[in-house]
Amino acid sequence: MSNTNDKPTVLIVGAGLGGLMLGALLEKQGIPYTIFERATTVKPLGSGMAVGPTLLPVFQQLGIYDAFIPLGKRIVLTPFYKESLESYRPTDHIAIEEFTGYSQYLVARPDLYDLILKQVPAHKIHFGKRVLNITEEDNKVTVYTNDNGMHVGDIVVGADGAYSAVRQRMYDRLKARGELPKGDQEDLPFSCTCLVGQTRALDPVKYPIIKEDTCVFPTVLGKDKPFSWSIMLTAQGSFAWCVIHHLNEQTSKAAMEQRFRNNDNAEWGAYPAQVMCDETRNFPIPLGEGLSTLGDLYDLAQKDLISKVMLEEKVFQTWYSGRVVLLGDACHKLHPSGGHEYQTERLPAVQVSFKNSQLMSKFMEKSFIGAIILFLITHMPMWLWRLARHRYPDHLTK
Repeated sequence: MSNTNDKPTVLIVGAGLGGLMLGALLEKQGIPYTIFERATTVKPLGSGMAVGPTLLPVFQQLGIYDAFIPLGKRIVLTPFYKESLESYRPTDHIAIEEFTGYSQYLVARPDLYDLILKQVPAHKIHFGKRVLNITEEDNKVTVYTNDNGMHVGDIVVGADGAYSAVRQRMYDRLKARGELPKGDQEDLPFSCTCLVGQTRALDPVKYPIIKEDTCVFPTVLGKDKPFSWSIMLTAQGSFAWCVIHHLNEQTSKAAMEQRFRNNDNAEWGAYPAQVMCDETRNFPIPLGEGLSTLGDLYDLAQKDLISKVMLEEKVFQTWYSGRVVLLGDACHKLHPSGGHEYQTERLPAVQVSFKNSQLMSKFMEKSFIGAIILFLITHMPMWLWRLARHRYPDHLTK
């Protein structure tokens, strides 16, 4: 930058939710930025997302709160079921509303994505641009893309996901100088895979449960199988789902891809998703009225919008170097059960979320610890829950 009064030019790599959200915030502040996305188009993939007190105040500041509310369905209770569909006592979300002043809402991920995408002018997002290299010189940083593009700015933000190209380039340089911590050189691990998708909008006459005012959000815990599955009613009259396969041991993407190669399955794509659909389609769901198994939901969905993904969990130690900084999954990838100077402020919150994420993952899988957590969740009296909210706010609202 030529002087301290100039606003920096920010180059954002990745047009996922994190990259778009940063773009929307910079747009609000009048800070110049450009977003690069390697995909040529963004498919409306994903399931439902719970959005609550950590994000809604930011939505108010961005002026999109009123547009968000109709997209979401308020979550009041989260019921848990045995595979026999015998119900545990549901968890009550009223304490969260009392403590924060904000409700929690279930929103379909594609709808949330579209809302944030609208906050970023189209000419500031460039699709089909894959980052090949990043260099720093003369207090500037340059991003080189696959179309022979050379883009100069003051800061590069890697918001390009768990397998971030920006992180890889940054770590390669640090490793060559002997400055990369050992933990950051290890593969990104995961202990779960997940099947996600969403039905089309359903006819409320045929499926009256669609008319519920609040989000129907049941989670079923498999009895003799390493699976748990959640169903989420959206404001658009569809059901989203998340089916989690709890693996016997922690693995990595590289190890899983090697297994695929050994079995003539080269990649994550339509075939693995279909295999998981076939494997889980008879799992029961507590919706009734023609929706009694996961297969009933799969049959009401567009097949190419069902995907199988890995649920990685890792908080990297190195979040920035020079004029390059990482954001979101690129520096802290959490299990979705967990929910969320820069690093100094955010790292403690991320570590809390990471621990909560691991705890919720244990709860969802079949284990002794999971049984204890389930007992506490379903038997904890509301007065004690409220007390915990006020005594440990940082741990319970991250």
